[in-house]
Amino acid sequence: MVITVLDIGTSTIKTLIASLEEENTINLRGVGESSKHKMFKSKITDVESTVAAIKDSMLKAEVMAGIRPDNLFASIGGVETKGITGKGTIALPKQNSIITENDVLRAINQSKVMSIGDNPILHVIERNFTVDTQENIKNPVGLIGSKLLCETMVITIPSLIIQNYSNVIERAGYRVEDYVSQHIAASYSILSEEEKELGVALIDIGGGTTKITVFTDSVIREIDTIEIGGANITKDISIGLRLTNNDSENLKKKYGSCIKDNLNADEKFKVKGLTDNEEREISTVELYEIIAPRVDELIEFIQQSLASSQLFDKLNAGIVLTGGTANLKGIKDRFERKMNIPTKIGYPKLNVGMSEQIKDPSFSVACGILEYVTPKFLNKNYSRKKKMDISGFFSKTFETIKDLFKL
Repeated sequence: MVITVLDIGTSTIKTLIASLEEENTINLRGVGESSKHKMFKSKITDVESTVAAIKDSMLKAEVMAGIRPDNLFASIGGVETKGITGKGTIALPKQNSIITENDVLRAINQSKVMSIGDNPILHVIERNFTVDTQENIKNPVGLIGSKLLCETMVITIPSLIIQNYSNVIERAGYRVEDYVSQHIAASYSILSEEEKELGVALIDIGGGTTKITVFTDSVIREIDTIEIGGANITKDISIGLRLTNNDSENLKKKYGSCIKDNLNADEKFKVKGLTDNEEREISTVELYEIIAPRVDELIEFIQQSLASSQLFDKLNAGIVLTGGTANLKGIKDRFERKMNIPTKIGYPKLNVGMSEQIKDPSFSVACGILEYVTPKFLNKNYSRKKKMDISGFFSKTFETIKDLFKL
């Protein structure tokens, strides 16, 4: 059995091809990356370049893997991704009934129906249940009661975005089985169960956007997307130093820092201007002075998001930074100083073949999708108590939820 992952990011498109081996082990066979496309804040703005980049990334992974891609799952995201609280209540067949699995599914389905608008559903995630007056129940099956209430998070995204993603994937010659929210995927590969229980904010800083996913008491509480990412920093460098975008990106990765500590004003590097093509010297401090304000702006937006959710004081496990921009020097320290909260960099914890090649924050979403979908292939009877459902876009909106898994 082959599983293929396609992570369509603003800056880079990544592909993973893995096979499920004997004894239910995952073997990562191929990895591909391409940056030939043009996107803006997770939106497809150039179809042809995106199609070409998908082909390039998939081909690289296929050549490395030596097997054809199959069972393709793709990431999807953007500022239009919304997490809505759903609540569903059902009356049990008779007073003092023993709650069954079917009762739970009916309550979850009701929460889905009551919460959605016109946008397709990506995921329905259980939060907790109430049986009559007993609240905060994780698994009500087997309990006795007369009424069952389920609270969920329903994650939706506009159908037009899905259609545009499907269009470029199909034009590249592939068919997507389903989509996984970038918020959810990153949480699978980065966060531990203990962090989710204590309370944690996962900050996935990509090229075009920053995704915020908050957990407390092992339950997903909030998702948000900020339209600032690493590409904004690169553009600031390009404008400030009059350099090409590629040169600015390379400078950011090689010399960029958002902490002034240990920077030497006498340490300089040569660059060629975009207009005059003449070499000139730039100091690391000058580069810092361009980068730091944009990082501070991002931090301010994150603080506002966490404040509006009223969850900041519950982040006992602090903040975990991931995504490609988490590789920026000093970013952990800057977050800690500005937000006054413990912060760390999150690396994919997926332990498969070629692990060293993908143990980078930029692979958090791709690895998370692989970790997310694999259990369905390993065990057709995988318990709904362990994972949550991918509620596919191609399912009917009001169709009964099947094989619903808890996060």
